[in-house]
Amino acid sequence: MKTLLGVTAALVAAVAVLVAVTLPPKRIALMPGRDGTIAGIVHVHSNRSDGSSSPDEIAAAAARAGVKFLVFTDHGDATRTPDPPVYRSGVLCLDGVEISTSGGHYIALDMPAAPYPLAGEARDVVEDVKRLGGFGIVAHPDSPKPQLRWTEWTAPFDAIELLNPDTSWRILAQQPRWRERSQLFAALVDYPFRAPETMANLLQPSGSVYSWLALAERRRVVAIAGLDAHARINMRGDPGEAKGWMLPIPGYEPAFRMLSIHVAIDRDLTGNAATDGSVVMRGIRGGHLYTVVDGLASPPAFDFTATNEFGTVHEGDQLSAGSAVALRIRSNAPARYTTLVHEGTKVIAQATDPQDMTVHGGAQPAVYWVEIVSNGPRPITWLRSNPIYVRGTAALTQAATRLPPKQFVPLFSGSIDSWRTEHDPTSVTAAEVINGTTGKEMQFRFGLAGGPPAGQVAALVVDTPKGVPDATRLAVSMRAERPMRVSVQLRGGAGGSERWERSVFVDRFESEKTIYFDELTPVGNTQSWKPPLDAIRSVMFVVDTTNAKPGTSAKLWIKKAELQR
Repeated sequence: MKTLLGVTAALVAAVAVLVAVTLPPKRIALMPGRDGTIAGIVHVHSNRSDGSSSPDEIAAAAARAGVKFLVFTDHGDATRTPDPPVYRSGVLCLDGVEISTSGGHYIALDMPAAPYPLAGEARDVVEDVKRLGGFGIVAHPDSPKPQLRWTEWTAPFDAIELLNPDTSWRILAQQPRWRERSQLFAALVDYPFRAPETMANLLQPSGSVYSWLALAERRRVVAIAGLDAHARINMRGDPGEAKGWMLPIPGYEPAFRMLSIHVAIDRDLTGNAATDGSVVMRGIRGGHLYTVVDGLASPPAFDFTATNEFGTVHEGDQLSAGSAVALRIRSNAPARYTTLVHEGTKVIAQATDPQDMTVHGGAQPAVYWVEIVSNGPRPITWLRSNPIYVRGTAALTQAATRLPPKQFVPLFSGSIDSWRTEHDPTSVTAAEVINGTTGKEMQFRFGLAGGPPAGQVAALVVDTPKGVPDATRLAVSMRAERPMRVSVQLRGGAGGSERWERSVFVDRFESEKTIYFDELTPVGNTQSWKPPLDAIRSVMFVVDTTNAKPGTSAKLWIKKAELQR
C-alpha cells in the first residue's frame, strides 16, 4: 500500500510539474467595444452525423459561451431539406451541409435541398451549389489527410477556411520530431485546467493563405474560420472517425470559447429567426466578417476601412482605384500585440500596441487586409480581417477561349443502330428513337435498383472501334425528365476497360453541352491521367449512385451527339 501511495504521489507530482511548465497563459480579458458585429461559429457537427450531441444541447453550450449564432454543417449529400433558421437557447441556429467530393470537402450554406446527390468531382459540386443559390466554403483546405485536402483551386468557390483546429491538430500529430508531437500530449494534461487557451495554443498557420490571396487578386473570396467541432477525438486511428476509443474532448463549450467569427450586420437582430438568418447570411456572403482566436484574448473590437476620393468602404467591400487610399484600423488588441497591414502578400505597415492607426496606400488596384499577431516565442494570429478590394476598370479575369470546331463526326443523327445500353444486374435500361417537337430524338430510360448503394449503374453507349484520335471534344444536345447529373465517359485504353469522365448538369430544357477531352479525369485506376484517344472504344452517358439515389428512374433525351475537332 505504501508503495502504491508513493507511486501515485510521484505521478501526481510529475503531472503538476508538467502542467506548471506547459500550461498556457490565461486568456486576456479585454475591455468590450461595440463594432457592429455579432459572434458566431461556422462548421459544427451534431449527432445527426459524426458529432456527439444534439442541436439543442450544442446550442445551449453556445449560449453559455456567449455565441450569438451557430451554423451546423453535418455531413451529407445536400438532398436533405435543411432545417429552417431557429432560435435554440437564445442562439440563432442555421443549417448547412458538408459535402464530400473527390477533391476535398465543401460546405454549402443558405441553400435548398438539392434535387440529386451532390458528390463526385469538386468542380461539379461547386457548380451545383452555386446554381442552387448556395454559399460554398472550402473546408480544411490544407489538411494533411489527403481525403480532406482541397485540390480544385480553379473552381469558383465563394469562401475558404483559413483556420481550422482539426487541421492544426493533424499537422502536429504528423510532425516527424517528438518535440512538436509532444505538444498534443501536453495539451491533454493542460486541457482540464485551461481548455480554450490550450486549444488556441495548438493552432497552426494556414498554408492556403497564399492561394487565397492569389485568387483574391482576381475575384472576391471570403476568408473564414471553421471550428469543425465534433466534441470527441478518436485516440486510435484517425481523429475524425466515429469508432474506437474516443475522448469527449474538446467539448463544444470550450471550443466555442476558443475561436469565433464576428459578422457585421446591417440591422439589429429582431428575434425572428428567418429574418435574422438572412441578416447573418448577408454579412457572411459579403465578407463583412473577421476571425478571432478568443482563447488568446476576448472580447474583440475591430474596424477596418479604406477611403479615397470615390468613398469609404469596410472589409469585404470593393473600392474603385484611381486615387491614393487611406486605410484605417481600430482595435482593442492586447498590449504588445502587433498589427500588420498587408497589400496582397506584402506587409506594408506594422505597429505594436496601436489602438488606432492609419496607413496610406497607392492609387493602383490592390487587395488590403489586416492581421493582428500575439507576442511570445510562437506568435499566433489572433485576428484576421477580410480584404478590402481596390479594383480598376480592366477585367480581372479573361475567360479562356477555344477555337471553334472545324470537323464534325455525328454519333447520332436519327438512328440508334450503333447504340446500346448497359446496366448492372439489378437495374434496367431501354433506348429508342422518338419523334420530338423539332425532330427525331434518342430516348434513354433507366431505373436504378433500390436498396443501399451497391454499384447500381445505367449507361447509354456508342462504340468507337477506331478510337477518336481526331476529336478534341464531344457536343451533345440533351434534356432530362428532371434536373440531374450525367457522367460523360470515354472507355478504352489498357484492356479496353479504363475510363475517363466529365460530369454535366442536364435540366428539363434542352441545352447543348460541350465536353472537352482534355478536361476529363480518370475513373478508378488507369495507366494515364488523360485518355489515349486512339485507344478509346466507347463513348458513354452514365448514371450511377454518385449523383443519383438507388431506386431513381427517369428519362433522358438526346437530340444531337457529335465528335468535333
